[in-house]
Amino acid sequence: MRIENSNLEKFKDRNPFRVPDGYFENFTAKMMSSLPEKPVPEKVVVISMYDRIKPWLYMAAAFAGLMVLFSVLRPERSSQGADKAQVTLPATEAVDADSEFFDSIADMYADKYAMSYIDDYISDN
Repeated sequence: MRIENSNLEKFKDRNPFRVPDGYFENFTAKMMSSLPEKPVPEKVVVISMYDRIKPWLYMAAAFAGLMVLFSVLRPERSSQGADKAQVTLPATEAVDADSEFFDSIADMYADKYAMSYIDDYISDN
């Protein structure tokens, strides 16, 4: 340990490594002469038609997939059947169905604010 400390103190103020005289003066010329000559190729980029339309195809596929997904997840509704049901029901039966619906909501949510809201809605309609 003492030997290492004495070596460190010995080289503390000076750099033990030396560069030969005139080394960097001709360094670039020597390095360039040692490299082989290599022609620089021209870069030609060829873009195919498929590569040009690929992003548009991906976008179209994504939209088609979303349309299929929404059509599958959407509940089936028969517009003709709903129209016929509304037309054929007498007015008294529709009112009875609404009052039964509101009574069932009133039973589920026996809150004074909800009850007043339901009563106001029934009286308005």
